[in-house]
Amino acid sequence: MIIGTFIFYFVLFIVVFSIPGQRNSGKSNTSFKFLAIPALFGVGMAFLSLIKVYFVYKLLALVFVFVTGLLSYWQWGKQIRSWWN
Repeated sequence: MIIGTFIFYFVLFIVVFSIPGQRNSGKSNTSFKFLAIPALFGVGMAFLSLIKVYFVYKLLALVFVFVTGLLSYWQWGKQIRSWWN
């Protein structure tokens, strides 16, 4: 059951992140990043389903993580870009 939940969210996040992944297809490690980020989000969502968190709270958790990441990128964008490349 938990593996099915992971696969569902993994495929869902691959679809969500597919457009930015196609834009940088010239780099060698783009496919790794393209699969690693949805896998991490899928594991997080599968863990949240394991502890019986409602779907609405899962979405709120994702929004919180997204906003925190966005604000972190806004504050330390130059350092994050140099670390990512």
